[in-house]
Amino acid sequence: MIEKRHYQSKVRGDAARRTRELIRDAGAALFVDKGYVSATAKDIALAAGVAPRTVFTAFPGGKLEIFEAAFSHALEAESVDSTASVHRDHSDPDDVRRLVAQIVEQSIGLLERAGPLMMTAIQSSGADADMRRLAAESSEQSFANATSIAEGLAEHGLLRTDISVDKASGVLAALVSPHVHQQLRSIGGWNVGDYREWLEFAIRTNLMY
Repeated sequence: MIEKRHYQSKVRGDAARRTRELIRDAGAALFVDKGYVSATAKDIALAAGVAPRTVFTAFPGGKLEIFEAAFSHALEAESVDSTASVHRDHSDPDDVRRLVAQIVEQSIGLLERAGPLMMTAIQSSGADADMRRLAAESSEQSFANATSIAEGLAEHGLLRTDISVDKASGVLAALVSPHVHQQLRSIGGWNVGDYREWLEFAIRTNLMY
């Protein structure tokens, strides 16, 4: 009897998890398509194929909780130390190419997953305080990541001597920003390969030997 109750509990738990994921993913798509302010809980319920009350049962915090769950899910991939496997000899062009490829691959992965939601928060920040907070937090984290990469370049002797870490951080933050990603990928219609090639070239020519 105990085993049966345990099985039923697991089934219910799995169903609740799948429902949350369905609502989360439907919400993410609607936020990107319609904007955070315009997308309603009723819209999300309709897109997810559930009753409106189910949305609030799964996410008592409503739209904000759904957005935060979607954003966290987009950021879940493991981060990689982009400079860990690079030698200190900046005269070896293979090292430079390898490092740039690592930086770009990690950045593109993040932007492809989370960039649209980052832009949703930015574009909705004028009308919603929670989006304004999330946009600011995302910007601060992006700059912190860029600073970490710039420090790694300097540590490995790969940053041009005429560029400070602070300046390199700003350049990197701009190059891998969700704004540039959206402009080139969504508006410009670039494929991932073209975007990757441009980003690698931009980082090498602006910051490295």
